[in-house]
Amino acid sequence: MAIAIVIAVAGTTAVQASVEKDTIKRSFTVEPGGTLYIDVDRGNVVVEAIDGNQVHVEMERLVNRTNADDVKRILARHEWEIERDGSDVVIESQFEREGIRRARMEEFRLRVVVKVPHEYNVDFSTGAGNVDIANLRGYVEGRTGAGNVTIGEILGDVEVRSGSGNIEIAGVDGELEVQSGAGNIRLGYVGGEIDAATGAGDITARITRQPGADSRLESGAGNVVVYVEQGIGLLVDAKASVGSASCEFDLEVEGRWMSKSFGGRINGGGPELTMRSGVGNVSLRRF
Repeated sequence: MAIAIVIAVAGTTAVQASVEKDTIKRSFTVEPGGTLYIDVDRGNVVVEAIDGNQVHVEMERLVNRTNADDVKRILARHEWEIERDGSDVVIESQFEREGIRRARMEEFRLRVVVKVPHEYNVDFSTGAGNVDIANLRGYVEGRTGAGNVTIGEILGDVEVRSGSGNIEIAGVDGELEVQSGAGNIRLGYVGGEIDAATGAGDITARITRQPGADSRLESGAGNVVVYVEQGIGLLVDAKASVGSASCEFDLEVEGRWMSKSFGGRINGGGPELTMRSGVGNVSLRRF
C-alpha cells in the first residue's frame, strides 16, 4: 500500500513522495507465563498486553521509494522470522547492509507491534530503535544499542541496558537493574533492590518497600534523587564529587567547596543505599 506525502518547499513546485507499506501478521495460541523473544537490528518495538491466551504480531515495513522494483529490492534485503516455540514466541529481523549505500538503507523503516497476555515475559535485543512495553506480570530483560526504553508496571524483575537513550519505568515489584551509556533513568517506584547507572544523565527513583539487599544509583554526570517511603530502614552513603547534596532525613551534609556528602542510618538502618554523582547533585527525600 502506498502512502502519498506532499512536500512543499518555498519558491518551488510541491513534490509528491511515496511511502510503500508492507505488513506481516502472525497470531499464536500460547499459555500464560511464556516469553516473547525479540531480536531486531533496527526499528521500533511496541509490546501491548491483552486479555486471553493469544500473541498477535504485526511487523510493519516502510520503504521510501516510488519505483516498484526498488521497493522489491529493498524488501528482499530484509530477513525476518516469526515463530512459536511452545508457549514462547520468537521474532527475528535483520536488514542486509553489505553492498548498499547508507542513504538507501535509511529508506527502510521497521515497526514491530506485539500483543501478549498480561502474564508474559519479554526478552528483547535491538540495535537501534525505541522500545515500549506495557504493564505485565513477568520479567523484562533486554538491551538496545541506541534508543529510548519505556516500560509500564512490572510484577517481576527487570534488567535493561541502553547504549544511548533514556530509560523510564513506571514501577517494578521486584529487583531492578538498569544501565544507560548516556541518558536519563526515571523509576516510578521499586519494591526491591536497585542497581542503576548512567554515564551522563539524571537518575530518579522511589523506594516503596523494604529492600532485602543493597542498592546503588550512580551517574557520571547528572543528578541522583531518591525518594524513600516512610518507615523503610537504610544505611545511606551519598556523595557528589562535584556538586551539592541535600537530605530530608536526620543526616548531616558534610564537605567543602563543591564536594558534598552525607551518610548514616535512617529508620534504624538496613541494607546499604549508595548514591553517587561525578558531576551533579545527590538528594534523599521523603514521600
